[in-house]
Amino acid sequence: MQSPARGAVRLVRAGVVALAVVALAAGAHVAGGEQLPPVLVLLALAALTGCGAHVLTGRRLSAPALLAALGGGQVLLHTALRTFAADTVAVPSHGHHQEWVPLAAQALTHAPDGGSPLPMLLAHAAATAAAAGVLARGERAVWSLWSWLQPLRAVVLAVLRVPVLLPVRPVPVLVAVRPRSVVARRVARRGPPAGSVPATTTR
Repeated sequence: MQSPARGAVRLVRAGVVALAVVALAAGAHVAGGEQLPPVLVLLALAALTGCGAHVLTGRRLSAPALLAALGGGQVLLHTALRTFAADTVAVPSHGHHQEWVPLAAQALTHAPDGGSPLPMLLAHAAATAAAAGVLARGERAVWSLWSWLQPLRAVVLAVLRVPVLLPVRPVPVLVAVRPRSVVARRVARRGPPAGSVPATTTR
């Protein structure tokens, strides 16, 4: 199994973190009474969030790191959503027609009742903390599984590296015979020929 900080596992981890950031930011944006930007803009922001999450998932993420990533990502994404949101909204007018009124004017017409935003902020903070806790448990599970599979991976690689035993064929051994020297063959043995009688000397 490949390390969770590389390959497809890293892409999945980054996608989950980016999805959590986008979902929390979009939910808070809508709960605050604001509009979401067009779908293409939202997809582009989600892609940028995924790139940032891919950078973060190059290592194991702890619970505080995930909490900081979710919180910081939501702040940036919420700012971008407010920047790219539509400037007008359709509100009912006289009769059966609708007219486009700027959001600022619509906000003045339908102003909030002066309620405190503290409960909404607390609810959003609780949701962020819960999401960070779930992601931290998932990170711990993925990295624990990878650590558990490492000995098995070593065994599999050792088995695959065992050479295949093939039948051994006998190899003929060539013995180099040193030839006699040509000079040695041509030199005759000195001495009287075989069977010859030695000559006698007379005085």
